[in-house]
Amino acid sequence: MIEEIIKSALDLVVPSEEEVERAKRAEEELKRRLENVLVNYPNLEYRFLGSYARNTWLKGNLEIDIFILFPEETPIEDLERIGLEIGKTVVDEYELRYAAHPYVHGRVLGVEVDVVPCYKLRSPEKIKSAVDRTPFHHDWLKDRIKGKENDVRLLKQFLKANGIYGAEYKFRGFSGYLCELLVVFYGSFLDVVRNAVRWTRDTVIDIPNGRVYRKKGLRFFVVDPVDPKRNVAANLSLDNLAKFVQICRDFLKDPSIDYFTFKDVIASDDSLRRELSERVVNVVVFEKPDIVEDNLYPQLEKACKVIANNMREFQPIRYGFTADERCYIIFEFGVKELSKFRRHMGPIFEDEKNVGRFLRRNDRVFIEDGRFWAFKERKFTKPSEAIKHVIKQNWQGMGKNVGESLRAGFDVYEGIEILKIESVELRRKLTELLCIKHPSS
Repeated sequence: MIEEIIKSALDLVVPSEEEVERAKRAEEELKRRLENVLVNYPNLEYRFLGSYARNTWLKGNLEIDIFILFPEETPIEDLERIGLEIGKTVVDEYELRYAAHPYVHGRVLGVEVDVVPCYKLRSPEKIKSAVDRTPFHHDWLKDRIKGKENDVRLLKQFLKANGIYGAEYKFRGFSGYLCELLVVFYGSFLDVVRNAVRWTRDTVIDIPNGRVYRKKGLRFFVVDPVDPKRNVAANLSLDNLAKFVQICRDFLKDPSIDYFTFKDVIASDDSLRRELSERVVNVVVFEKPDIVEDNLYPQLEKACKVIANNMREFQPIRYGFTADERCYIIFEFGVKELSKFRRHMGPIFEDEKNVGRFLRRNDRVFIEDGRFWAFKERKFTKPSEAIKHVIKQNWQGMGKNVGESLRAGFDVYEGIEILKIESVELRRKLTELLCIKHPSS
């Protein structure tokens, strides 16, 4: 049964002959262009790396990664400048993207291409930026992965279909490199799944030494065979680790091709309206800062935590964030409206000096259990009012770019008025955060 499902899933993940041929044509054209350009840079070389070079890319997700290798002594300014010049020259159309440093993303014969400059190093211990590890990762994997390429594809699709593929902060899931390491270590996609059900938050997968153990106080750790001090799973969130373990349990108990098919679950407006009318939900909307996603999402998370920590009286139940052309910070609270007054604790009656001061400062005073108390009037009784105040008082602690955007202006929507916001991404996130079950899920 499970083997039949895996066989069927291969049709979803293995590139077609046409896609492979298109890739080869683009590769040959890239080689021709690179060799023509690099005549002017005799101290540079190029390498095809990543999932294309190792034949582990997913069907319909073809992207060719080319790394331009510079001598170690090259100043970083020259590496970036020359690397971008070469990238712009060899692709048909381009845009600049940013990782450890700028690189060129473009197309060649309709195929997406990344041209990334890095240093050619003798040892991974001397890396100057994260991309410098990539050639070492490729060299370690290229022979070990042979014969297991489709298992890597199955694992990637299994993760992608369930929303936990990609190490970017937006996803905080499994990277492609991590997928390849796990398949090499365990032997196959199915062996990864069968072993994952025993993973814990303190599991250590020591790839170079071929062992798995638990270490109290250490978060889930996959040892990089190229750099044993580095955790390949460092970006994987604990929640996504837990989600993967549970999906593996469920798949083994009741295998289905559905685990490999993406389901974009967005609740209907009627479902959302019903939930929003019965629950205390607020959404902060503001302009998206012009920064890369890996800088944006950590700041959005920081802003969420700052607001939630200052809203404890309203009993925050859950919060989340997402973005498209704008940013959205979402909160659900356990309290819709607080009393106008709150209790304020004063001194015990024996403390004459402080009792006198307390009585002078407060009007609505009472005694309970031998202690003086006072009723204090709240500035805000509704979450939406308090959110506005918290942001205006604390925007500087919400991340540089997100804070500045919030300072420039924001809106707070509550309840069913949230449906006035035209955003598919927001509806998708609300469906997830409010745990609304889709009729077909």
